[in-house]
Amino acid sequence: MMNRNRFITLLLLIAIMAGCTVTSQESEKTNDEARNESEQNASEQKDMNLIGKVSLSQNSGRIGDEVTLTVESLKPDTPLKVVWVDMIGSYQIEDNYSFIGAAYEPVEKIVSEGTTDTSGQWKGTFSIPNGFGDDHDILIYQEDEVVAKANFFVETVFTMSPTSGPPGTEVIIKGEGLSWKMFGSLWHVNWDNKYTGMITAITTNGKAEAVFRATGKKGLHSITVESGASGFPYLSRSSSAINYIDTHYFTFEITDDKPITTESYVEEAPKAADGGIKMPTPKNKDGVTVTLNHSEGTVGEPVVLTASGLPKNEKVKFDWHTMVGTRVTAEGYGPEIFDLGEATTDDKGTVTYEFAIPDDLGGLPHLIDVKVGDEVYGQTYLRILPSLVSVSPSSGPVGTEFVITIKGSGWTEFDNALAVLYNNSYVGYICGFNTQGTVKVKLVATGDPGYQFIDIYPSIYKGQQTQPTYYLRPMLTYRDDHPGTGIPAIRAMFEITE
Repeated sequence: MMNRNRFITLLLLIAIMAGCTVTSQESEKTNDEARNESEQNASEQKDMNLIGKVSLSQNSGRIGDEVTLTVESLKPDTPLKVVWVDMIGSYQIEDNYSFIGAAYEPVEKIVSEGTTDTSGQWKGTFSIPNGFGDDHDILIYQEDEVVAKANFFVETVFTMSPTSGPPGTEVIIKGEGLSWKMFGSLWHVNWDNKYTGMITAITTNGKAEAVFRATGKKGLHSITVESGASGFPYLSRSSSAINYIDTHYFTFEITDDKPITTESYVEEAPKAADGGIKMPTPKNKDGVTVTLNHSEGTVGEPVVLTASGLPKNEKVKFDWHTMVGTRVTAEGYGPEIFDLGEATTDDKGTVTYEFAIPDDLGGLPHLIDVKVGDEVYGQTYLRILPSLVSVSPSSGPVGTEFVITIKGSGWTEFDNALAVLYNNSYVGYICGFNTQGTVKVKLVATGDPGYQFIDIYPSIYKGQQTQPTYYLRPMLTYRDDHPGTGIPAIRAMFEITE
């Protein structure tokens, strides 16, 4: 099946892969170090002449709060701008498969404008804009020069909705003002003192939306939201040197014993953070077009490829590009090509070819070559989405062994690992690179009679950034802030019988 022409394929893979490059020395910097360096570089580029004094009606608050600002000792009768310094966050990925870490760059936002009076004074108001929490510089500009500055602290706030519902209710924890600094950028959810997953807001401007399902018996259940840069909640908050971070507590009431649904399913794939991986434009000869009736789907799903502008009445071959191997043994991994099939063009140089999506890796889209002889005339991409094949058996008494079979698992450092929750308790992670996208999760049924919830979330397998520690944790903010390709959650159910 496989054409192991590794050398040629490796050259092709290098040609199609792109990404941002960060040296290992740079990647080891913490968020705070990177932020301080960015601010220092930005400050060096500004003309500063701090002649003025700034007074604020408050030095801390929440996004949306209105703040009164008074400045004095400035240039008289001169326009001024009040500028709020924030950050823009992004995920750094190298060569489209290696996760480097999170990075932040400063950005300036004009929040108010005015003109000083004859004595060089001005008073005005502004609202704290949407963005990251923690410390922010407020800069006063006159004639393109910073003439005064102040500091403001933005609090991190979390809310939860709904607060009640039957088992399986989708619970959403929203956060705003999450920090870009190491100790306030990574948060975690515990459900009934069981670790459920992490909350990030790196590419969402400090705003987070974490999603999980309510599980357990009828009655009240405890939820805590706690920060922890080392990858888990930091619980001895009162003894921490970082004394401005609070623990957030919520209560959810399960109102019924019957769940919302007893079906197992895969959610619709979300959009990846930053718009996702940017694959290079397919290379087509002049006049050649290659299209698919859909650009993504699950293993076994039929797809129709149409190509035009090809040589007339010629045999066309279709090549499928993939990766094969493992990153945890000496054998390693590398690109491979296999034959997807062939067809013949008509007297207009057009060909239509239907095929089933191969049983292969998900994650990055697969390149498809359209070849006449040994020459590539056109290309296109097809992405394999995760699919839930079966839960077998789907019911039984406590102690029953059951297997969840998944296809379309990815292979890159940001989509190779998926995190498994059993009734909102993180029990471990799974990978499907070595088995070409197929994962069999073997679990043992535990709990009270009734339905047990198994939720499988995207995570980040590994990366170069050391802290915060994002790796191998359920990413509850996967719908908006997971890097790479946009991976859906998988929702499985098992019924424990009497």
